[in-house]
Amino acid sequence: MENFENNSKIAILIDAENISYKNTQQIIETMEQKGKILVKMVVADWTKITGSQTKTNGKYVYRTKQIDGWRTEASRHSMTAVQQFSYVVGKNTSDIALTIQAMKILYEKPYITTFCLVSNDSDFTRLAQELREQNKEVIGMGERSRAIQEFVNAFSEFIYLGESIEEENLDLVQEPVQEEIKVEKVTKDKAEDNPTPQKSSKSKKKNSKKKNAKKDECFLGQEKLNALKKIIENDIESSDESVAYYSSIGNRMKSQFADFIPANYDCKKISQLMAKILPYLPEYVEHKEPIPNNPHGYLMMLKRK
Repeated sequence: MENFENNSKIAILIDAENISYKNTQQIIETMEQKGKILVKMVVADWTKITGSQTKTNGKYVYRTKQIDGWRTEASRHSMTAVQQFSYVVGKNTSDIALTIQAMKILYEKPYITTFCLVSNDSDFTRLAQELREQNKEVIGMGERSRAIQEFVNAFSEFIYLGESIEEENLDLVQEPVQEEIKVEKVTKDKAEDNPTPQKSSKSKKKNSKKKNAKKDECFLGQEKLNALKKIIENDIESSDESVAYYSSIGNRMKSQFADFIPANYDCKKISQLMAKILPYLPEYVEHKEPIPNNPHGYLMMLKRK
């Protein structure tokens, strides 16, 4: 696929019932860096703005604030708001409406090169695949905690958003204060009657081992780390200089894992991301070579120790 970056003509499609409106700024700013945004569309059942509270897991949660927040953001950022009625209570129908809008844009606006689908719903996996088959770049955005890898990998690139819709709804949960006081009192009484026994030295050692094991785990996860090592080894074996260039590593990892981008790991460049990963690659050492005719540029790579 050709490089769309910076020359992209972008369509952003947002599933408002599945993504927190607090992510709007991040969505817009991220896509503005990639090209020109021509379509900004947000799909929801906007009648929920005037709806009443709903009960979830025995707790009352005001869902209307989520949709009302998107109405404010849609006005602020000049988004097209698409209405999709929820014909069955508790059933999210915005995913079907968003898919229809994406296919309309695909055939009515062929000059759009990049689709940005903003949702946590893995039902959009097939839509992302179809758009890519039509030679479109497809960027996904969603929550890290809710994104399964199969869904993530359907995209050309997947960017994690900062705000969680669950955290937003937790702020809106209403629980009786009196019940909370009772619970605290009972817990306190039980604690006085049954003082917590001190942990044995054996249990302390076990806990310390668990903590150390977690520290030793790479933040990438074992699957990504194994794939990364394999790519590095293949690049070194196929290179005349026995090196693995960061640019090649980044591109090949991204082709396997769409979320392997520096921004998802609080980094600006692939070199910064590799520097964070390097402690988990003890068999390699970082090496850099100056770029000819560029006094401030370097080619970053890995070599075997």
